[in-house]
Amino acid sequence: MPEIEFEENYVDAKFMRRVFGFKSVRRIQQLTQDGVLSTCEVKVGSRKVKRYDLCPTVLSYIGYLKTESAGAYTDKKEQKILEKMQAEIDYKSAKARMAEIELEELAGHMHAAEDVEKMTADLCLAVRSMLLALPGQLAVDVASVSTATEAQVIIKDAACHILDELSRYEYDPKEYRRRVLERKEWQDADEESGE
Repeated sequence: MPEIEFEENYVDAKFMRRVFGFKSVRRIQQLTQDGVLSTCEVKVGSRKVKRYDLCPTVLSYIGYLKTESAGAYTDKKEQKILEKMQAEIDYKSAKARMAEIELEELAGHMHAAEDVEKMTADLCLAVRSMLLALPGQLAVDVASVSTATEAQVIIKDAACHILDELSRYEYDPKEYRRRVLERKEWQDADEESGE
């Protein structure tokens, strides 16, 4: 490797590249543009050129590396703290929202899908049993009439009676509340048993 000559402690970018172990002079130029490294004008022969004062330049670069590594460490540490705080906020918000939902449910303003499904299934079963009971209820009455029109009137009256009963179906908040409390007791029992 050929010796690089320099006057005093003033060196060019190529020399600094070798000192820092960079692959190209472009990195030295970039650090200079960013204000990490500084040059000064020195007289070489009859002309003035920009050079780096070796010791201060090395010290500046070391200071830059320390600041960068400390900043990266601090940024990562702060980022982890912020992420942890955000996770806690999200958890507490979700917990508060669940408590609100539970209160709404207990007050009868909101219903769990499974409770609505069960109540709807109960209603469907009631309609089904009424419809399945029709043939037995109407068999004797329809058999005793002599025309299709009379049979039609009897069947229509029975169907209207079923529809009338269904129209009297009302939302029962007490029944929903009972189901909610029953479900909560099951959930609490499951949680206590460790399931």
